Amino acid sequence: MTKYLLVFCALAACGDNHGSLPDGSLADAAVDAAPLPPRAVVVAGDFTAGHPGVLSALDVEARSMMTNVGPAMAVGNDPVVRVFEDKLYVVNRTDNNVTILDARTLQLVEQLGTGVGSNPQDVAILGSKLYVPALGGKGIVTLVRGSTTVTEIDLGVDDPDGKPNCNSVYRVGTDIYVSCGLLDDTQQYLPPRGPGKVYVLDAASGTIKHTITLSTNNPIGLFEQVPAAAVHGGELVIPTVDFGTGDGCVERVVTGATPQAAGCLVSNAALGNFVSRIELGGTMMWLIVPASDYLHSDLRGYDLAGDALWPAAINPTSQVIQDVAACPDGEVVVADSTMSASGLRVYEGTTEKTTVPLPIGLRPQAQHGLVCY
Repeated sequence: MTKYLLVFCALAACGDNHGSLPDGSLADAAVDAAPLPPRAVVVAGDFTAGHPGVLSALDVEARSMMTNVGPAMAVGNDPVVRVFEDKLYVVNRTDNNVTILDARTLQLVEQLGTGVGSNPQDVAILGSKLYVPALGGKGIVTLVRGSTTVTEIDLGVDDPDGKPNCNSVYRVGTDIYVSCGLLDDTQQYLPPRGPGKVYVLDAASGTIKHTITLSTNNPIGLFEQVPAAAVHGGELVIPTVDFGTGDGCVERVVTGATPQAAGCLVSNAALGNFVSRIELGGTMMWLIVPASDYLHSDLRGYDLAGDALWPAAINPTSQVIQDVAACPDGEVVVADSTMSASGLRVYEGTTEKTTVPLPIGLRPQAQHGLVCY
């Protein structure tokens, strides 16, 4: 049980997608410039209170890494990152803030606090408003660009302890989808009270429009949306796991006028363990799956066009793959946290295009600390 708790804490901080300039610089480019080569941005921390994290950028085409290029204090010791349009949003979980950066220049735009002890986990954007699930709070906190006001939306209706353990959020149109684990915070190992919930909120009012009950316990990781052209297009997917039993899967949630749970796309049993990270690119879904012995982690592929799991891991067992991001050119960047040789690697299909990991300045350990655009 202890190892499961440690894994959960790494995922949840207990305590996307679319560069560098052609010359590799971080300066801004002319509006009518040619399309930029893909850039991967990675954030990482060392989980030590008071220690700053790093933000590094990889020119995917040139395989050129620029380390520690983020503004001072932009990245904390336990960050995750999302990219929406022309902005990067770094969610600093133990530092209780969201840092907004220009996705092209990597310069600071704004930093917004989420409240003491809020433990933010993810972010969704609509206009000037940010929706942030707070693991330490009653559900969602909302922030407004240019303001220090923090407003809480209480989603504790189904959890007797008043903390619904909300871990991810995704906007679809003007609806806000929030996943919550409903863990029993009065018990030592935080067992789930039952299947996880997804609350669909009206963005304007913050009221609950729909409540969805998942088929499995404890959603972890972050929501991703399946591209419209793929099988299950438009659906949200999120990994789940009951750390007491190992049961769970990649759950599907249908969006739209009648949102509903759609069951499992692929089970933890079929994968050999739970999924810690999902990434979508084209008709491929990429999955990070820790090995059952927790000594390495696998990159797995799921073909959404054929609706089938690739039969084997893509990476060798010598690599500890922690994170993955799909790039616009079809290549995939992964974060390898192997103790003796950590950094980013680039894959194309099942073939690695790098010969050694490209160091980022710290050992990458986050499960959503990597984006490519």
